[in-house]
Amino acid sequence: MDDTRDTTQQLAEATVVLTEKQASNCSSGKCVYDPPPEKSQSRYRFIRSIGFGGMKSVLLVHDSDTNREVAMALMPDFRDRPESDLQRFVREAKLTASLEHPYIVPVHDIGTDKSGSPYFTMKYLRGLPLSTLISRLSQQDPQTIAEYPPARLLRLFVRICQAVEFAHANGYCHLDLKPGNINVGEFGDTYVLDWGLARAVDSTGYVIAEPCAIAAAGTPGYMAPEQITPEAGSLGVKSDIYALGALLYTILTLKSPGADTPKEEIFRRTLTGEIPVPSAVAPSDVEIPASLEAVVLHAMAPDPENRYNSVKALRTDILAYTSGFATTAEHASPVKRLMLFITRNAIIILAAMLGIALAITLILLWMN
Repeated sequence: MDDTRDTTQQLAEATVVLTEKQASNCSSGKCVYDPPPEKSQSRYRFIRSIGFGGMKSVLLVHDSDTNREVAMALMPDFRDRPESDLQRFVREAKLTASLEHPYIVPVHDIGTDKSGSPYFTMKYLRGLPLSTLISRLSQQDPQTIAEYPPARLLRLFVRICQAVEFAHANGYCHLDLKPGNINVGEFGDTYVLDWGLARAVDSTGYVIAEPCAIAAAGTPGYMAPEQITPEAGSLGVKSDIYALGALLYTILTLKSPGADTPKEEIFRRTLTGEIPVPSAVAPSDVEIPASLEAVVLHAMAPDPENRYNSVKALRTDILAYTSGFATTAEHASPVKRLMLFITRNAIIILAAMLGIALAITLILLWMN
């Protein structure tokens, strides 16, 4: 949705629909358009176009009621679209508005303008897509490297996990997590965007049939096997866990899983689990910690049953790594756990050893 992304990046992250049905078809039942109330647009003053993506065009407008700039999403070709598309647009707005979380973009207003087009306004984000940030890091941009060391990128990833974890707890999975759908602000603010493919899930974490939901779609490289074919499993929260693993893969390697690979080959490798491990594709000057590689591989396991059971479990492993503990994914040996303990407590251990040495010295002096 950001117009700063280059064409190559947009193509690399293009969302694809994988069924023979068009996006206007419903996964179940009849998709009926329930238009939001018509509202006057006098409070909004056009400033400029921000970009477009999917069904939406996004404008920067000034909201006179609140005296602030907001982003307005609308459907410029709404007259040429089936009612199911209009309902999906409204569904995305209402779904996003219902997910009130610090790391999910807030929606301010939903309505229909006098021409009949549905619209919604949301917080205007002044940051950059994570995809742009990754591109600059891969190009060795000095300022970006200085501002986003690995530790900061991992903190950013934890925020993404928190947003997705919140959505799961409230009955939705995103199903299109990718760098282009993450906005990173200058002051550490992070937002998960574009909930248009999100699906409702039941208490077991699997998607439930609902009108107006796109049957199967996603972005190659970030799609779980079950998003490619139902034979690989059922869609649900573990599909998001796979995508989070792919996001971590990209953060570590500065490349998307299956980068520079034809779409069909990415799908094949995803289904067979043949995506190259991060350490095999990372730049020569980048060392991938074995602990984090184990986390990526656990999250991206082809069989959903072999992935983390929850986003919380994945997030906990990242926090364990950043705090100097072993991750559950690596199955650390007792020797490694001991070494990590020594590293975490080096100052205390050193102080204790110095204290013991001093005590022994004083005892020997006293005896003499």
